[in-house]
Amino acid sequence: MRIPRRFLGMRWWLGLSFAGVAALTAVAVVGVLNARSERAFRKYAEAFAIGRTVIAAEALKHDATAAMLRRDAAALAARRGVRLYVFDAHGKLMTPPLSRGVRWAEVPNRAEAKAAALSGSRYIHGHPDGSEFVVALPIRQGAGAALVTDSRQRGLQAALGIIRNEFLQAALIAFAVAAALGLLIATFTARRLRRIAHAASAIGAGDFTAAVSGRFPDEVGSLAFSIEQMRTQLQELFITLERDRDRLERLLHRLNEGVLLVDRHLNVEFANGRARELLGVGEHLDECKLTDQEAHVALRQLVRDVFGKGVPGQMRIADGERVLNISGIPPGEGGEAAIVVVQDESQQERNERVQREFATNASHELRTPLASIVTAVEMLQTGAKDDPAANDEFLEVIAREAARLTRLTRALLVLARAGVGDETPRIAHVPIAPLLEQVASSLPRRDGVDIAVDCPLALVIAGDADLLEQALSSVAANAIEHTTAGSVTMRGRRENGSVVIEVADTGSGISPRDRGRIFDRFYRAGDREGGFGLGLSIAREAVGALGGEIELDSDAATGTTVRITLARAEDGT
Repeated sequence: MRIPRRFLGMRWWLGLSFAGVAALTAVAVVGVLNARSERAFRKYAEAFAIGRTVIAAEALKHDATAAMLRRDAAALAARRGVRLYVFDAHGKLMTPPLSRGVRWAEVPNRAEAKAAALSGSRYIHGHPDGSEFVVALPIRQGAGAALVTDSRQRGLQAALGIIRNEFLQAALIAFAVAAALGLLIATFTARRLRRIAHAASAIGAGDFTAAVSGRFPDEVGSLAFSIEQMRTQLQELFITLERDRDRLERLLHRLNEGVLLVDRHLNVEFANGRARELLGVGEHLDECKLTDQEAHVALRQLVRDVFGKGVPGQMRIADGERVLNISGIPPGEGGEAAIVVVQDESQQERNERVQREFATNASHELRTPLASIVTAVEMLQTGAKDDPAANDEFLEVIAREAARLTRLTRALLVLARAGVGDETPRIAHVPIAPLLEQVASSLPRRDGVDIAVDCPLALVIAGDADLLEQALSSVAANAIEHTTAGSVTMRGRRENGSVVIEVADTGSGISPRDRGRIFDRFYRAGDREGGFGLGLSIAREAVGALGGEIELDSDAATGTTVRITLARAEDGT
């Protein structure tokens, strides 16, 4: 992994900072050591010059004559490596003016030195760099009165130069080592910071898997430890939030209402499955697949009003056969998305329509036999009772319409009890073959129509015999009513662990237009007359109470087959 450019820059400037500090330190140390060395060498040279002068003065004080003094002075100058100049009491030079290649006239501060020595004092004068010292002493005995020496320490100066060079080399080495060490430390620190920055960037991007390790207990290690703690806490929080979010999404997907989160630009941030099913919405609200364009425009305007006015909104739209109730909830404080809730009220609308139709049809069906009975009673009361033929006719009308009214009332009662869940099955073993025979024997007979039963005797279900008889009687009666020639056959068989009962007729069949509503209450297919239109509705409710299914196949050429499938089938023994 490449080191980011900012950390490469830090590596260099931190290394240069180390090198600069090392250079300043080396310069300061070399300056101090150089100054101390110079002082030490100057003191040494001064002491050396004074010592040689004292030794020479002690040796020359034993010379009683000028000749002896000149001889010993020359020997001392050669042996001690010093230039000697001896004066008598009157200040006259007793030794040669040239000593070891240096004339008396070339000696610095010679007048002051000679005067001090003749006066009995000691005189010392040195060059600032310690390379040359002039020392003058009085000679207490002998022919000479004053001694002046000129000591030039060329060797010491060379040694001082060597030491200075060593100091400089040491400073350069220290600078190089410090620069290399600084660069190494900076690189190491940059790598550690790079790992921390990489982890921080990953955390910022939502990736909490990159761990940060702080191996050294320094400030960078403390930073790494703090970021690692933050990463761990954020990871736990993220896992918790993801778990809560998954739970919330699962809950929202299980709702029967559609739920959407929409921003002010109509972008859909979230939509549960029900919302996508009802609106066909995609990533944007404009992508919803409402068939009614006006409803589409109204939906977009509702969301805009929710954001613009900041108050909840609601509307009801009709989209084809569907009726949708849509509510908009503005975003909370600091929120960016509004909540849109979509409720499908189509079934409720259909139920209300069916209930209205049921009430209308029931009222009509009840009014017809009641009107016939009332008319017959009125006719009897007006004198028809005195006519035996008319009396019998009107009493027959009353009996027939009363029986019709009784059947209608019983059918309505069955439907009402099934609708509220009061028609609870009484579970028992019900043999199918005897039940089919019983239903067949109770059917009215029609000329040219045969009634047949085809069912194995061992076929048994666990169910309610009364409910199943009611369902089969309604279906079979409907088949007899609409079959003018041929047969009505009731069959039972075992199929895939269930019991299948079929009622097949060779009647006129049901048109495709009527099949969708054939099980609706009070619905009569085509222009057929007679009956209440409740038989198949009763059969459906009864089969539903038994936990089964009912379906219908019909063809104008072959007739109609109603198929009832019941679960929990068992074979009798």
